Amino acid sequence: MTIAGISFFMYGMTLASENLQKLAANKIRGLISKLSDRPIVGVFVGILLTILIQSSGAVTSMLVGLGTAGVVTLQQVMGVILGTAIGTTITVQILSLNVAQYGLPLFTFAFVFYFLSKKRPFRRAMAVVMGFGLIFYGLELIGQGTQAIRETNYFINSLEYFKENPVVAIIVTAIFTAIVHSSAVTVGFAMSLAASGLISLTDAIYWVYGANIGTTATALVASLGGNYIARQIAWAHCFYKTASVFLFYFFTSQFAQWIQSSHIQRDVANSHTIFNIIAALIFLP
Repeated sequence: MTIAGISFFMYGMTLASENLQKLAANKIRGLISKLSDRPIVGVFVGILLTILIQSSGAVTSMLVGLGTAGVVTLQQVMGVILGTAIGTTITVQILSLNVAQYGLPLFTFAFVFYFLSKKRPFRRAMAVVMGFGLIFYGLELIGQGTQAIRETNYFINSLEYFKENPVVAIIVTAIFTAIVHSSAVTVGFAMSLAASGLISLTDAIYWVYGANIGTTATALVASLGGNYIARQIAWAHCFYKTASVFLFYFFTSQFAQWIQSSHIQRDVANSHTIFNIIAALIFLP
């Protein structure tokens, strides 16, 4: 059931992202055209782009492509990269609001109106809503699956090993994120495990670190065969994420205590958001 949940989650992300890109194509081009050498402007452009596309990997890959075409420089897009990291946390914040039970009703509602309408923009908007419905439903299945695997010795032993070896947890979750092309999937899974009592907030934050490193793989792959600027953009993204994790790693317990509340799913989502905001402030040129 956990695998099915992850599959629904991933397909929902893809469906929402692709149709948001089609709906917002002109706005995306307009935002990119406003890039300047002022990093703070780039941060807000990055946040808006990621909200529109619902994929930081897609935005950074787009920037790599623009770098290959010679349209932008690293100095122009560094702020955008920092902004995408903040923008991508919004999806996880939505998931922390106990919306899983609304997944199927939301999907059904959008599905009906998708086929009743013949207007392309409206159909794309309904496809976006269907995507979010599948994301919420996938999260519900993941939550049910984590309850079922509580008695699975191999999985429990793996989680215990991750608790004792947080660096391994970061590496494994980074690889998983690189494979599924979505930090939201990894953080959403961590939220479900934390809600089930299988991992602590501190353990979940290590998963957040891994998700943030793993999401850089999309841009690195996109930069293969690109020019020097494209590779520069991709590696700057990777360095910034990895360096941020390194800086936070030694203060993870204190970080967890600082943000801890009575709602652990929201705590995990907040750790993801706060980590990226502080990292952006540190690396803002």
